[in-house]
Amino acid sequence: MLALGLVLALAGTLTACSTSGNAADATGGDGYGFVQQAAGKDFVPAGKRHAAPSLSGQNLDGEAISVAAYRGKIVVLNFWASWCAPCRAESPGLAKLAKANPQVAFLGVNEKDSVSSAKAFARDAGTPYPSIVDRLGTLAAGWPVALGLPSTIVLDPQGRIAARFTGGVLPEDVSPVLTRLRAET
Repeated sequence: MLALGLVLALAGTLTACSTSGNAADATGGDGYGFVQQAAGKDFVPAGKRHAAPSLSGQNLDGEAISVAAYRGKIVVLNFWASWCAPCRAESPGLAKLAKANPQVAFLGVNEKDSVSSAKAFARDAGTPYPSIVDRLGTLAAGWPVALGLPSTIVLDPQGRIAARFTGGVLPEDVSPVLTRLRAET
């Protein structure tokens, strides 16, 4: 009985902030042409990329914001929530990466969270970029983030999905993708 309890606890830990347990979602697919690079890291070759779904809404201060406004720039789009432990762990690194790459647009999508909690989280984490409020998770539904939070999508300057990271990311995970995309332009 103890072993069964341990297995169930481990399964809960592995799913972390996941919203879907579909194993097929973990290895690219979703019609986006991902080529799995390593566990939780996918990259799409330039000739196989698809346009990103539209994404717009209000930021944490209630102002209108849209991913389309960043066309022409590489965009790092991070789906997060204040209640998500892996999101909390990755946020200082993403903030540092954003500050070190001013030519890259960083944008968060805060899912299923209260605005007050999200604002406190962003302030405490020193997040230098805006976040779109996705209170019900409906905005994220059109994106290949089925494994849950956190998820990070990198768009090329043409607004096409170039890379996806499932789970928490570190600057050393994202930096090579940014370098690769800069070399393409």
